[in-house]
Amino acid sequence: MKRNWLLYLVIFSLALNFGTIATLVYLRFQDKAQRLSQEIPPPMAMRALWGTLNLDETQRQAVRGLFPEHRAKVTELRGGLSQKRRELFDLIKEEAPAMAPVQDKVREISELQGKLEEELVRFLLEFKKRLKPEQRAAFLDQVQTRWDKAGPCGPMDGRGPRHGPGHGPGKGPGLGPPPGPGPGPGGPGPPD
Repeated sequence: MKRNWLLYLVIFSLALNFGTIATLVYLRFQDKAQRLSQEIPPPMAMRALWGTLNLDETQRQAVRGLFPEHRAKVTELRGGLSQKRRELFDLIKEEAPAMAPVQDKVREISELQGKLEEELVRFLLEFKKRLKPEQRAAFLDQVQTRWDKAGPCGPMDGRGPRHGPGHGPGKGPGLGPPPGPGPGPGGPGPPD
């Protein structure tokens, strides 16, 4: 009789421990998933942005003309960043890397990241010039909201620690996928 109680007590203790551990694991993953989903909003497709700003056809044509140059510059800068990061990693892989070349490579990467930010701001300012005052206010509010949610480091360029859905190569920085001639990996192109 005493053995049965001891056996039941051990089984109950194991079940209680297993249930506690399973609950803790579940809650931890739920919390992590919730934080990741709230951290960075998905990029806004240009079609959605244009819809919220109520652009007329003249504005759409003017804005559409901004994209080829912007896309080319962003692609070039991202390619350069990718190359410099590979070079930095090659330096880091060496048995005993000298600090001076590593620091030089980090400076080159920082310079390219700065140029990418400058290109984004140049594009935003050109975009803003083509908007009416009420559209500017709505546009700046959307940009502010996205930057506030991205945090002080921002989503970077899709390769950094803050990447998430929609923040990969080929996406326009900050506002979503660049428009294209049609549906593709970044979504639909600009409205006609």
